[in-house]
Amino acid sequence: MVFLSKKHTQNCKFVHGRSEALLQLPKKCRIAEVGVLAGDLSEWILKNMDPSELHLIDVFYCDDFPDHNRFKKKDNYRFVENRFVSSIKGGKVFLRKGKSWDMLANYDDEYFDIIYIDAAHDYDSVKKDLAQSHKKIKPDGYIVMNDYIFYDHLAGFKYGVVPATNEFCVEHNWEFLYFAYHPNLFCDVVLRKIT
Repeated sequence: MVFLSKKHTQNCKFVHGRSEALLQLPKKCRIAEVGVLAGDLSEWILKNMDPSELHLIDVFYCDDFPDHNRFKKKDNYRFVENRFVSSIKGGKVFLRKGKSWDMLANYDDEYFDIIYIDAAHDYDSVKKDLAQSHKKIKPDGYIVMNDYIFYDHLAGFKYGVVPATNEFCVEHNWEFLYFAYHPNLFCDVVLRKIT
């Protein structure tokens, strides 16, 4: 396990939740959401951050949350496409179907202002997403990690988000800017390059 040093956390602010953290970030910029499911956060981003471009990256082959049950995995892509049809036609929202790190690799380097990562949560997948994000984020951009937790106590399996994120920060000289509280401790962290 890699441990963060003081320089990685000294500027970090604890905020009440993900929305409060995201509202501190730039508006009207290029955002990638890596891991979309039904597009609930995507809709919030469109309404509250008014991105110039919102790129929704996912395998789009998952069942909806059990308590929502809006679609089955075979209909995942169509559900999201229909949800954002006007923004897609207007050139503001772009759907990219495939493994997140492969889809990110197709963008120019330093393309995005913000990348929000909430795709596969195993260690290897998170490492791949962070490696690609490091190339695709602007030098003054932000990477947001969802579910910064070791273990999903609701579903009962281990996550690799904490070790992959900490290793990334130490290896590439990034810091925690915001730590966003979640009542079940599925917290978000906002990262930026240390200048």
